[in-house]
Amino acid sequence: MWDGIIVGGGLAGLLAGIRASERGKRILIISEGVGSLTYSSGVIDFGDVGGLLGREKHPYTLMGETVVRAGMDYFQTLFPDYQGKWGETQQVLTPLGSPRRAGLVPRGLNAGALQDARQIMLIAPKGMKDFFPEVIKTNLERVYGQGGVQVHPIRLEAFEPWYANGKSVTEINYAKYWRSDAGIAVLKGLLNRLAQEKDTENHGMNVSQGTSLIERVTGSGKMVAVFPGLASGFSNSLKNILSEAPFPVVEMTAFPPTASGQTLYEALIQKFRSFGGELLVGAGVKQVEFQGRLCHKVIVQSKGRDTEFSARSFVLATGGIFGGGIEVTPDSRKETVFGLPLFVPSEWTRPEFLGEQPYARMGIEVDRELRPIEPQSQEVIIENVQVVGRMLAHWDPWVEHCGGGKSETLCLIESSKM
Repeated sequence: MWDGIIVGGGLAGLLAGIRASERGKRILIISEGVGSLTYSSGVIDFGDVGGLLGREKHPYTLMGETVVRAGMDYFQTLFPDYQGKWGETQQVLTPLGSPRRAGLVPRGLNAGALQDARQIMLIAPKGMKDFFPEVIKTNLERVYGQGGVQVHPIRLEAFEPWYANGKSVTEINYAKYWRSDAGIAVLKGLLNRLAQEKDTENHGMNVSQGTSLIERVTGSGKMVAVFPGLASGFSNSLKNILSEAPFPVVEMTAFPPTASGQTLYEALIQKFRSFGGELLVGAGVKQVEFQGRLCHKVIVQSKGRDTEFSARSFVLATGGIFGGGIEVTPDSRKETVFGLPLFVPSEWTRPEFLGEQPYARMGIEVDRELRPIEPQSQEVIIENVQVVGRMLAHWDPWVEHCGGGKSETLCLIESSKM
């Protein structure tokens, strides 16, 4: 028998599994797919915690500030490369070159260096899919108008067959190349060459012979390179090269699927397995068996076979509507694993295309231990099942900008009960 079974292998499920496995629990994660992290930016958002804490039934209000703050600290303990402090916001660049606020960001995505930039060089990888250098240049100039933005096209020999055939190169393709031995060597040479070219442009400046290359390059004002398709997170080799570069390098988030989201997903799996956790991917829960108000076992269908798994505790982390945890038809809305009752807003949608959509707040209501409760009576339905992530009711990750914060914060609570 397992100590805990987690249904769902996205950010919430993996963090829950890591936390429980770290405490010596025997944990199994069952996931139908690879989760949605590859479609995320790799950035962890908490939103306006102070403002959200006052909202009735909001998960932050339910848990309290101490738990939310502990969640941030815990994530940074797992992944120290993520930058950010409680009460502060970081800046990252969107795929179109505009800055946006964020909670915890991989070091390379932190766009803070652009605040002091006097010269910006936008690296433009040839043929990169969903990359619009002129739009990005315009947005960078609009926000960081202290100096000009120069577009620097690059083409790589490794992708010459792609260019010749007119085939787009995705951000993930480029990021994978930069992580290879050949890519690391090319990147180092590219950064040095760019510095030498900038040094030549600044040759007429009044600087002493003993001035270092970095001082000469940035002598007329700090130069910063904006480098899409790099995704240096979780790569010590890339981080070392960037730390030695003669100028700061700021990476960009990308349109999904993204390399930063993919590398975070892989890092979470590696961490989970390092603590002894087991992961079953490509398997869906077919049936659940109960003994009174306790869940006893789940029956999983994988590769045409049914397998039973028993556990003392269970966690539901199936990702809401977009993760498949909530099934919506014109006539019904249902939770797909345990058949739990849902909170469904009386108003389903609103006409504003980018405005708040009430359906996003649909989910399962829980008590302070994250156990599912019946919406009317507020009584606990199943004693040994807890709910995390997008399956929770009364919050909107897009409008409130707190998608990542829910997952990591609440894993502290549920995992302590396994």
